[in-house]
Amino acid sequence: MPANRDELLHLIEGLPDDQVEVVLADVRRLTAKNPVGEWPPKFFGVGESKDGRTDNARRVDEILAEGFGARRS
Repeated sequence: MPANRDELLHLIEGLPDDQVEVVLADVRRLTAKNPVGEWPPKFFGVGESKDGRTDNARRVDEILAEGFGARRS
């Protein structure tokens, strides 16, 4: 593994300044003890609607067109 670590360090040292933030954000995400994610996941938004409709299987195209999992007011 030391060879891989050396290669990684070499590649990081050669990064242009405008890419440092992008790589740093990825490394922070990968090394976080508690993965950061959105809760609840977007698919939790599909279910019984506020108006009581439960025919999601028949309305799948309509649901997707409205923005699947988008927060509804």
